[in-house]
Amino acid sequence: MAISPMDDALESRILDALYRGVTDAAALRSALEMLATAFACPSAAFIAFDAQEPVAGLTMTTGIFAEEDVQRRYLEYAALDPAPGLFASIAVGRATTTDRIMSEDVRRTSQFGNEFYRPLGLSETLGGNLFSDQGRFALIGLHRSDDRGAFTDAEIAAVERLSPHLRRILQLRRQFWALEAKNSALQAVLDGLPSGLLLLDERGSAIFINKAMHAIVQRGDAFFLDAAGFLLPRNSDARRIFLGLLHDVMHGGAGGALSVPSSRSERGYPVLIARVPAALAEPGWPRRRRAGALVIVHDPASRFPARSDILRQTLDLPEGAAQLALALCGDDDLKTFAERQGITIHTARFHLRTALARTGTRTQAELMRLVIRVLRDFALGGRADR
Repeated sequence: MAISPMDDALESRILDALYRGVTDAAALRSALEMLATAFACPSAAFIAFDAQEPVAGLTMTTGIFAEEDVQRRYLEYAALDPAPGLFASIAVGRATTTDRIMSEDVRRTSQFGNEFYRPLGLSETLGGNLFSDQGRFALIGLHRSDDRGAFTDAEIAAVERLSPHLRRILQLRRQFWALEAKNSALQAVLDGLPSGLLLLDERGSAIFINKAMHAIVQRGDAFFLDAAGFLLPRNSDARRIFLGLLHDVMHGGAGGALSVPSSRSERGYPVLIARVPAALAEPGWPRRRRAGALVIVHDPASRFPARSDILRQTLDLPEGAAQLALALCGDDDLKTFAERQGITIHTARFHLRTALARTGTRTQAELMRLVIRVLRDFALGGRADR
């Protein structure tokens, strides 16, 4: 006997788990298991492929299809499985079943069905086309056994009712993974800086601390970081100034600089507290917190980084292109840069073309504005290291 479509309470629970599944694979699996149970099916599958963002792709199965030996055997028969192509050919947002979309003769003679699908105790698939466009597609499938009757019109309609939500979840998941990839790349760049760097949330608690800042804090000679992530200078006078500048930034001010004394050296730590550059404000920090202030601490024991190193790391420029970009922001033009470096004007023009291509800028003036902005954002002003 065919089951009734999902009631409102069950559908609400499934939707809740699905949306939590954007960032939580366990919640997504739970939603798929609830769907299989609701439709009295021993197995269900959710497949999404994205040629542009492979990391955002997804293959998730429950029940029989989640068993390792079944998955291994499926790979041997995958090319013979007619269902994915047939489901992908129906209109986006619609659903149907293999009994309805395939002729009885095809079902009876299918090598895939006879050698793989039916020996598992399965007899029919209810599938929906969630998305199909430009190298991306997504399907959902529910697999019934002979223990229950054929899928009904009401059950097909229930899957179609879920389709808009499933498409939206895929979009959100794609955006989430793109954001995670961007965040990972950005953190790698920040971790490579020799200066200590912290991003603080709007309460003043650290949401990101690079490796150099961790090393400075661990020395215990100038700063301490409490369990809640609040960084403070150990010196009381410096602490008062630090908190004042932080308060200024949090309320829309420009912030400023101070020197934090060290208990082990006569040389203090130069500290800059500033607004967060737009590129760092909301790239997906832990627990989705927004960055409210940027703190940069220069380690007096380390060599101050050459500005060309910063451009190489942040803009992915080769050394020659980075040196040229800095020179153009100073007193040089292409000719004087070439003469000073002992290279031909053709080589200088090659460095300029490389810098424009790597940064996505179109003119020398655009490139200069970008370089100045990067150096300002990372508080590395002053005369360029040659």
